[in-house]
Amino acid sequence: MSGTEKLALIFGAGKIGRGFAGQLLHRSGYRLVFVDKDAAVVDLLNREKAYRVDIAGRPAASEFIPVHAAYAMEHTPGLRQAALQADVIFSCVGARNLDDLAYFAQPLLEQRELGEPLSWFILENADSPARHLRAALLEKCSAEFHDFVEKRLGLVETQVLRTGMPADASLLEREPLALRMQDWWTLPADGDAIRGEVPPIQGLMPKSGFAHELLRKVYTFNGLNGPIATLGLINGYRLLHEAARAQELQETLRRIQAESTHGLIAEFAFDEAEHRTFQEAAWNKYRDPDLGDTLERNVRDLARKLGSGERLVGPAALCLKHGREPIAYAAAIAAALAWKGGEDTDNLEVRRCVETAGPGEALRLFSGLDPTVGLGKLIMRAWNERSYLFSRRGK
Repeated sequence: MSGTEKLALIFGAGKIGRGFAGQLLHRSGYRLVFVDKDAAVVDLLNREKAYRVDIAGRPAASEFIPVHAAYAMEHTPGLRQAALQADVIFSCVGARNLDDLAYFAQPLLEQRELGEPLSWFILENADSPARHLRAALLEKCSAEFHDFVEKRLGLVETQVLRTGMPADASLLEREPLALRMQDWWTLPADGDAIRGEVPPIQGLMPKSGFAHELLRKVYTFNGLNGPIATLGLINGYRLLHEAARAQELQETLRRIQAESTHGLIAEFAFDEAEHRTFQEAAWNKYRDPDLGDTLERNVRDLARKLGSGERLVGPAALCLKHGREPIAYAAAIAAALAWKGGEDTDNLEVRRCVETAGPGEALRLFSGLDPTVGLGKLIMRAWNERSYLFSRRGK
């Protein structure tokens, strides 16, 4: 393999950082340096010096990914040296952590030769993450660094279409860093944002005119995943593919896709045939039994996922904006408010609000919706009619 001296600095050593970015970069000849706030993961990476990636449905496709180094979120000499030498940067930290990452990374980047271009690939499901990252990087910076960010730092948005899951429990006991990933190998990216030469990374697909592609991905893939999770859970299912294949949910899930498509095509004039192919890739992905993914994992961080530009409310609002009532999305959002499971902080926060102040107040607080008009009114109608329940399995 050529180019083995190239170095990639990867912020975020979770499923996407290790199991997607890390695997593609390793296969492309990069040494991997991870940075993560989880000290236990950092210690494991430094001790094991490699981790296992299994591909769902392909038992013979396991691969061990070597780790050059891993660092906690501290400005140590080793991390400063890695930042100085990095040929590319990848970040997979969660959209809510981008500001903190920018403040942490700014002094690391300031030590580089600021006349040289650098591309930073952003692997986040969020609305305009490059804009948010740029704004945070430019806070309280020197004129020279400001010029670097604006002219020579490529903040490159991408579409992350691979799903990652923990490995089997028995394997994790022996190899706690092991991951099981979907059999997906492409990374579409904003080609216009890349600075300098396009990095030779397996699966990287630079595209021009990428402005609305990330939103399309969120509203098409996550915009189907979210309703499958909320409707599946409230109707008694446990696994993602089981809910996606449930006979009683098929009509509503297809309506979800039609509502999302209506808004996206009306707003951005995507080619209908091409979008249909993109949409079917999402449909097939979540019906794949090889993933073995749980619904509860997919509905974590519910407070965030109920946000105005997120996977549930975002495509529903866009559909309504262009003259079609998103009845199916309203049912999926009502299901999210009605579900009483989930013990993560975001789910508990939503549940407490619904139980103490009611679903209408939850819509105001988490989604910015007035429950008496527009989309909020449709959701409240679905709540009152319990139109999210489809079978005897329903709770």
